[in-house]
Amino acid sequence: MLSSANCGKCHCAAVFGETAKDFVWLVYRKDGTSFYASCTSSPLYIEEQHVGVIYFSSDVTTRKSMEAALLKKTEELQLATEAAELGMFDFYPRTNKLIWSDRVKEHFGLPVDTPVTIDVFFAGLHPDDRERMTLGIAAASKPENGGRFRFKYRTVGQLDRKERWIEERGQVHFASDGTPIRLIGTTMDVTERELAEQRLQEAAQHDNLTGLSNRALLFQFAEFVFAQALRTCSDSALLFIDLDRFKPINDLYGHDVGDKVLKEVARRLQKCTRKEDIVSRLGGDEFIVLLPHIETAYDPETVAQHILKMIGQPFHVGGLTLTLSASIGISLFREHASELESLIRYADMAMYAAKKSGRNNYKFYTPGHDELATDRLRLEIHLKRKLENNGMVLFYQPIIDIDSGKVIGAEALIRLPGENGVMLNPGDFIPIAESTGLIDSLGLWVITETCKQHQAWREAGLPPINIAVNVSAIEFRQKAFASQLARTVTASGMDPSCLQIELTESAVMDNISAAIETLREIRAMGIKIALDDFGTGYSSLNHLKNLPLDKLKIDQSFILRIESDRPNQSITEAIIGLGRTLNLRVVGEGIESEEAMNFLRNHGCDEAQGFLFSEPLPAAEFESWHRNHLAHSRL
Repeated sequence: MLSSANCGKCHCAAVFGETAKDFVWLVYRKDGTSFYASCTSSPLYIEEQHVGVIYFSSDVTTRKSMEAALLKKTEELQLATEAAELGMFDFYPRTNKLIWSDRVKEHFGLPVDTPVTIDVFFAGLHPDDRERMTLGIAAASKPENGGRFRFKYRTVGQLDRKERWIEERGQVHFASDGTPIRLIGTTMDVTERELAEQRLQEAAQHDNLTGLSNRALLFQFAEFVFAQALRTCSDSALLFIDLDRFKPINDLYGHDVGDKVLKEVARRLQKCTRKEDIVSRLGGDEFIVLLPHIETAYDPETVAQHILKMIGQPFHVGGLTLTLSASIGISLFREHASELESLIRYADMAMYAAKKSGRNNYKFYTPGHDELATDRLRLEIHLKRKLENNGMVLFYQPIIDIDSGKVIGAEALIRLPGENGVMLNPGDFIPIAESTGLIDSLGLWVITETCKQHQAWREAGLPPINIAVNVSAIEFRQKAFASQLARTVTASGMDPSCLQIELTESAVMDNISAAIETLREIRAMGIKIALDDFGTGYSSLNHLKNLPLDKLKIDQSFILRIESDRPNQSITEAIIGLGRTLNLRVVGEGIESEEAMNFLRNHGCDEAQGFLFSEPLPAAEFESWHRNHLAHSRL
């Protein structure tokens, strides 16, 4: 009890009245400290005479501090949710009371003054997502599932009819009997992220030029088909299709005409097949048709005949009328092999047999076709001999900083001098090196020679630049790869920060946990890491953000037609935006025109590589080119 006479420095007059009153005082002690007191004043009567007032008080300083802290936290939470563009919701299942912030209404395309109910929520969902959300909410509302939930769904705006992707996270609170009594959480508009991932996935699973399934989707589809065929004891067939004399069309009329022919070939192949069949482009003028269900060997033969007839019809491109033919090799599931890689190899052998027998026909694989691999064996022997005798050659292609125009790096590209003196590109011999176990020795040679060359250029007075080296998936997956790389770089004396290894998406995505461990070990040395040919092999964005990377290299297939191809532009923009989000430098490769260069520059790409600047050059020629570029950049 506290009277007005001992209220410290409050100087409050006695409160008189006929009823009790409640209030809070800030009370000062004689030593200058203070505290909050919650007071109740009650009138004092003696023989019905109002003679004074009685005060009852308690120290509520702790409570006031907690209220102030709560208010501050509430304000901070509100600012955070607004900054993150989060919506907040609160739902009470027992009463069906639903509370939405204005941002949630925005996510559902509703006016801010719209009254909300649970029916409004379900009405705003995309029709294809309603049942899934009903089941998801029911599952989250069971105590045994932990109470936390995370959903991703589409909404369709009531006013604008705009489709949005929404990510929702929250917590269910339960009564003592396990009944859900409250669902509270946040919503976020993830439409742009979802569309970007869809575009990347579409690009990763389909050939950029023809729209056909690419190698990655073919293998994914085949795994399902063959598993089903084994269960049902059914048969499948694979057709390997190669266009006869397609190269002269590119050479005589240009790649634009060649691309249009390939698109038309893709259309005709789809017309020759059933919906259940998969038509895939391996690359160049090579296509695969996988027939999941065949009754007899006559089925793929009938399809092959139909394909030859369709491709044999004239191609009208602009004012040109072109004729083509095809050679087809056929392999049979179970009879020839039970996994796709072997089926492709056997069908490839059969296709070469068809070419040797006059082209424009088809052949089934037979063991005798293995003799046609003689040329490949000769190339294998030649490769091994050159590798043993240090007869391989490295070419270097410059990499330019887009903002400054300076040379900041080079990509080391291996070449094999052929028996006739012509330089063979990696595509001619790397698959042989991988299949014969030579790839590790070849990769070690490339890294060793690259480090030596870098040191030689430094001793010759050239400024330090980064040199990128391509590493095959087989080489990267070796357990000793990182330690071998460290020993090689250390022995050379090269600054590790000047070395960059380039890996394809498939090399790291097959075993993501092991890849991350190896990449971290490599990056700890100071060596940079780039994801090469990005966009052609699907990388889950969830995995991608965990990879210790420095750069993304946009695959040149997106760059070559970027001036006129809107889908390519969208994919390229998405990759550049993704790189910026993940704080990675983005490199455009295969740049051949100023238009492509300007597009990349205007959209924030960091580095550029391609014939616009220089073709790959032998070491001595690259040194001269680099010195000349330095001289001109100083003018």
